[in-house]
Amino acid sequence: MKAIPLFNNLLKKETQDFVGINIGNYYVKGLVVSAGRITDYFIKERKDFPDALRQIWQEKNISTNKVKISLKDHSTLVRYFNFPKLDKNKIKQTLFYELNKHIPFSPEEVYFDFSILEENPADMSLLLAVAKKELINSTIDIFEKDKKEILGISLDSIYLVNVFLNYYKEERKINASILDIGYGFSALTVLRKGIPFMTRDLTFGTKDISNIISHIKNIPIQAIDKWVSQPENHKEFLELSQDNITSLCREVKSSFDYFEVNKGERIEKVFLTGGLSSVSGMDALFKEHLESEVLFLDNLLNLKSAFSPEQFNILKNTFAVSSGLVL
Repeated sequence: MKAIPLFNNLLKKETQDFVGINIGNYYVKGLVVSAGRITDYFIKERKDFPDALRQIWQEKNISTNKVKISLKDHSTLVRYFNFPKLDKNKIKQTLFYELNKHIPFSPEEVYFDFSILEENPADMSLLLAVAKKELINSTIDIFEKDKKEILGISLDSIYLVNVFLNYYKEERKINASILDIGYGFSALTVLRKGIPFMTRDLTFGTKDISNIISHIKNIPIQAIDKWVSQPENHKEFLELSQDNITSLCREVKSSFDYFEVNKGERIEKVFLTGGLSSVSGMDALFKEHLESEVLFLDNLLNLKSAFSPEQFNILKNTFAVSSGLVL
């Protein structure tokens, strides 16, 4: 299965210079690409996003104005379902009239695109990606006012699936999942032998743990990430966050149970990504609760970079989506 093209056939290889920007709930993260190499990276608080955007270009001395954008928001979603077999040119028009069956939004208030995952004799399996027009239009407006040329926009979960499909060829033979631990909320995607089966938003977000640590340790919220990045604090972090992580694992396990009931198969591997996945011992904690092999989604395999990997190792697990932008 090849990369899934959605929203402007974005996921094709590009030879031109551009910046891949992941707009998260709390941070703006990205990779700068020039002549097919990653030449720089950045991470900045999203607060006052237009100003943050200008600062990034100035501080990193970025010369290109071309960008690729990834979004994660409660007004976006991904659905999977079977659909009658039609001429490919008629699918999108027909889907528009069927959207009410699959999404909680009005068809008139969203942009959507689809990808055919499997074709059967009588029907086909579709992936439907949806985003509210308000979110997309406001994002485009910010970049256009800053004179940026948008090469395309898609969703975090789509890019993470493509990272998996591009880098983990052997894991396409088994049932696996990608758990993206985010600031405002997390997202889980389950793949059945390399084909996406389900994407689900989870209530857990790292902001919950940050608030707990800030209160107990009397550390300002803005300084929590720096505290967590210190290896000597990892053991205490796991102790303080254990109840929250356990609750997240219960949510994940319920999705695994749903998959097992529907397919009669179990999830063999879980790939973690997001900021918290950098914490030592996090994988062991998830393995204990989920009873599956737990790995980190290595998002820089085979990517050519012009900077020392040592500079990036502490942060690299937060850049999985961004690396999907530059495949």
